Amino acid sequence: MTAVLLTAASPSKGDRREVPLSDREQRILEEIEKNLSEEDPRFARATRRAPRFDRSKRARLGGLLFVAGLGTLLLFFVTQLVLVGVLAFGGMVAGIVLVLGSSSALVNSGREGGRDATARFRGSLKNFEQRIRNRNKRI
Repeated sequence: MTAVLLTAASPSKGDRREVPLSDREQRILEEIEKNLSEEDPRFARATRRAPRFDRSKRARLGGLLFVAGLGTLLLFFVTQLVLVGVLAFGGMVAGIVLVLGSSSALVNSGREGGRDATARFRGSLKNFEQRIRNRNKRI
């Protein structure tokens, strides 16, 4: 389970980050949920979150949506209707977004060092930028 953290500088909806709970925090949260369900079961049922889409199901849905969009694209070439082409494009983009979103979540879910990978990526971009600048200085 994760907690949503709002940054102090700007608490807008775009600045939300999920922070994993420690084992101690997880136990406390489970105890609070248990006490709440014992004290007021109707309220606890009303506030309980619906289960999220499983990441693998989301990836499969994205793949299916992409293939359906590809099929619709073929239909567009036959019918020459712009609306069909727009629907095909939208379906393919939505499928790609679902697949990539679920795959990055799958990759980062098993690894505590997701931020380390981001730092390595940024470092490699800076190294690449520095090499390009050095190459342009020689020219």
